[in-house]
Amino acid sequence: MDKSSYILRLTIGVIVVLGGGWGFNLMDISKCVAQSSLHTIPSDLEMISDTGRISWGERATITLRLGLELGEKSTGWPIWEDTIPGGLEILSTSKIDTILPQKDDPDQWDMIVEQSWVVTAWDSGYVVIPEIEVMGEKSAPVMIQVVPTRTGEAPEMMPAAEIIKIEWTFWDRIEKAAPYVLKVLAALLFALGLIYLLKKVKRKERVEIEMVVPDIPPHITALEKLRELEERKGWTKGEAKSFHVQLSEIIRTYIDARFSISSLESTTREAAAQIDLLDISQSDKSNLISALRLGDKIKFAKHTARTDDHIKVIKTCIEFVENTMENPES
Repeated sequence: MDKSSYILRLTIGVIVVLGGGWGFNLMDISKCVAQSSLHTIPSDLEMISDTGRISWGERATITLRLGLELGEKSTGWPIWEDTIPGGLEILSTSKIDTILPQKDDPDQWDMIVEQSWVVTAWDSGYVVIPEIEVMGEKSAPVMIQVVPTRTGEAPEMMPAAEIIKIEWTFWDRIEKAAPYVLKVLAALLFALGLIYLLKKVKRKERVEIEMVVPDIPPHITALEKLRELEERKGWTKGEAKSFHVQLSEIIRTYIDARFSISSLESTTREAAAQIDLLDISQSDKSNLISALRLGDKIKFAKHTARTDDHIKVIKTCIEFVENTMENPES
């Protein structure tokens, strides 16, 4: 018998011995142990607890982490309001955050999406949080033991309070109803005023003035916004992320208008595939894709770039527009 088989059998034996004393569901625990022992396939989704044992009302923190590559977006993230799967009560929920991988994380992860829940329980026994599935990845189940809180003395039962009968006077009823009556009157006056204004507007002759909007070439608008963004130098004011968000929006809007494609709502990976198909020079394609990928690292992976990098990407985008803009004489 190898060491792992011995440890597994010993764990199941301890659970069987303690099962009668704690009164927990052995089928759930056996399933959790079996799933944990068989969950050997690497997964980009992991669920961890900061403790394996809590007392009644004591807190534990459950964290769900998903490793992603650049350009990927997390979808199907679980939304838990009062309880999490397994029955633990949720006390607070953190915001979904994007962080850089740690040295112990897999090398293929470019960023990590994580969220934490502070939970508690009020029944003794073992709580099994089943496997969670996000984007086709499954986490291993988590087991937490809940034990009774030790107290110095047994709690004393208090007698039931007597039922108090309240009698409402006429003025009490008027006072309680007054806010609702005022709201109804206010809504009625608002409706009457709106009807009056609509009738008054209909009596007036409307003169529609047709506005002729000049058709501005996309490169004119793009160059104007890019040079304005360059002069602002947001990266020197702690606004590097906002700078790259605006830069990506300006250049993608230009590309969509100039080449009749749809890259504005696409990921960088999808946009790069469309740019590769454009009938322009290979150097322009490569420089622009590199600029967009640097923006992704700063926006989603909290990458810190040098001042020269920010200046380089804005000049790259300006040169791309100048090299690919449509010639009015052609």
